[in-house]
Amino acid sequence: MRITLSTVRQVLKGALGFDSFTAGFIRNIEEAQWCPTSAINKEGTLVYNPEFVEKYIASQEDLFTLIFHETLHIVFQSFIYDCGPIENLAADAIINAVISQLYAGESGGGNLFTRVYRKEGIEGLLRPRSRMQSSRFDRLYQALYTSWRRESITTGEMIQTLKILLHDQKIEIVLLGGHSVRGKEGEGTPKFEPVDRETAGRIAEDIKKNMVGGREAGYYPTVSELLMEALESKLSIRRALLLSYTTEKKIDRFKEEFRQRHSIVSPIPLYPSKKDLVLLASGLLPVYFHNKLNRPRQRNRGLAIYLDVSGSVNDSLPEILGILRKLQNEVTSVYQFSNEVVETSMRELTTGRVATTYGTSFDCVARSILDNAFEKAVVITDGFSNIESGLQKQMKRKGVKILTILFGGASQTNDFAQFGEVIHLKNAVG
Repeated sequence: MRITLSTVRQVLKGALGFDSFTAGFIRNIEEAQWCPTSAINKEGTLVYNPEFVEKYIASQEDLFTLIFHETLHIVFQSFIYDCGPIENLAADAIINAVISQLYAGESGGGNLFTRVYRKEGIEGLLRPRSRMQSSRFDRLYQALYTSWRRESITTGEMIQTLKILLHDQKIEIVLLGGHSVRGKEGEGTPKFEPVDRETAGRIAEDIKKNMVGGREAGYYPTVSELLMEALESKLSIRRALLLSYTTEKKIDRFKEEFRQRHSIVSPIPLYPSKKDLVLLASGLLPVYFHNKLNRPRQRNRGLAIYLDVSGSVNDSLPEILGILRKLQNEVTSVYQFSNEVVETSMRELTTGRVATTYGTSFDCVARSILDNAFEKAVVITDGFSNIESGLQKQMKRKGVKILTILFGGASQTNDFAQFGEVIHLKNAVG
């Protein structure tokens, strides 16, 4: 089957909707002998190996399966960090189960996977209709392919279980997708660069809308939850930046995730005890494992946001207030500053209530940060001022970290740059 831009967009629009961002993101199709199967790069180019396509892609359903696997791979690539062989295997097992079951109509029930992978052993995790009875991977397979809830499992738990079951076993499986694909040096082939986090977020939102529209509810709760787990992890650049600058000294409703350790008994070896590991090493598979797990939890944190409202920023304030309005359910107050700092409720600020002396002083920001003992803060400014050297030294001694978001024509602010990241407003939102 010949792959064209028209057919690729057609199959994606058929699954995700006529206005799909993902379909529009793919802008070019290229054959590439150096790519084992296929991949999508950050420019929206789908590259594929013509020999692989000639051998395995025989129908419209196969083509959808290949393209949508690459699409989901973009989401999981930025969700699972430290992508080694086992992480890649786990991601592909989940992706293939999602396509085979949640997109059964479009993919022909995942028929492509049944031709690419064997039905026994570790390859059996990568396809539907495998023969996994009496296999050490059977419980993981049942979690992915049982239509009624048997065992709930997260992506992280699946990775950990595979690490235990595989020990030091070498994985020699050709996986679909751009798993660390690079062009060969000296052959005029550009390096393969993965899709950036912002684009991955928009693709995730595209798929999430399609899921929530009806596909999420069905007979496969585990794979549905695994996919939603990856989709919902996509943070806009704005939020991802802010999460790194939350403070314990100011409590808003800005959610921070952390992990809490507790013990459970499970038939799947997630984080087994030493006794369980001894039994595994001797060839015995315990009926139940005693696992020590770290479960995700949430707690409220605060954001100390300092907004420059001096006279020089009047032209930019409507845009900035519109951006801050998106945070009003999470951040209770903002510190306005000109020559002095005034704490204002987010609700008052977003209705246009600005307190300004029309001058600008970064010294008042530094004093406010020190007086409130904020270990982290966010400063939104046009950058036209300075911090007195004594205040700079005090903040350095306290280890203060500051995210500076610039707007207007400014590209740098030396006084704040020494305390953390500096980014322009147009690059901070998404």
